[in-house]
Amino acid sequence: MSDATPTVSVMQVMSETARVLITVKASPQPSAKYGDTVCVAGIRVDGGRAEWIRLYPLAFRWMGVEQQFKKFDLIDVEVRRETKDSRPESYRPDIDSIKIVKHLDDWKDRQPFMERVARTSTCALSTAAAEHHDAPSLGMVTVKLVERLRVEPFGEWSDAQKARIAAAANLAPLSLFGDATKTPPELKAPRFIARYEYHCTADGCPGHVGQILDWELTALQGRLRRETDADAIAQIERKFLTQMFAPGRTTSFFMGNFEDARKRHSFSVLGVYYPPEGIGTSVGLFDLDQDG
Repeated sequence: MSDATPTVSVMQVMSETARVLITVKASPQPSAKYGDTVCVAGIRVDGGRAEWIRLYPLAFRWMGVEQQFKKFDLIDVEVRRETKDSRPESYRPDIDSIKIVKHLDDWKDRQPFMERVARTSTCALSTAAAEHHDAPSLGMVTVKLVERLRVEPFGEWSDAQKARIAAAANLAPLSLFGDATKTPPELKAPRFIARYEYHCTADGCPGHVGQILDWELTALQGRLRRETDADAIAQIERKFLTQMFAPGRTTSFFMGNFEDARKRHSFSVLGVYYPPEGIGTSVGLFDLDQDG
């Protein structure tokens, strides 16, 4: 009887190697413990899977260059189930184990993986999350109609976020991630916040408002820092509306919710997938787990 408890404990924290196609890198958020953290998610493809996985915590800007993967990189990483987070897709990654296998640069290279991912609707995700704490917290949603992209000034970090940023200034000597001698610059608040007003494909969808949390939006704003507000907004709209929803593209959102149980029903846009319609594939199903 006394041997049972340690055995269960070991099983709960057992690590495994996951091969993940990274599809989501959200904008960094202030963290007193890790400096700042990024919500990273993707499709787990080892063992014939096509399942969502969330990797957290990842203090991405503090990691070594050799570990800083890009969206649509295929990586191998040791993970353990995150027992403090009831969302079923959440795993804690071993930062030092990250190995970048290859980058999938073309839509035709990504499609063999993405076409195997089940589609859902924001209505279905929100309803399930409101009823069950362990309902899916990540999903790929086909967009039926975008009514508007609303871009507004962000303002500044909240007092709580400012306190976390101040606390992070003391983290560099701790060597939490990567090379402690390369401390990233202070995390700056984004200039704008952007939200899609859209309808998903569910029957009778009343419409949704989804904030864009994609790091790609933050990076674009950084490149536009010398532009006027009007010009910067125009370029954000060109990228996230005109280009991503251009005729001839099949556009979907990567959706995710929050760990806070009170906010589980609220889903944000973590990324956008917008391949050309009718795109073919260049990888066979039996090649998906191979190193190529």
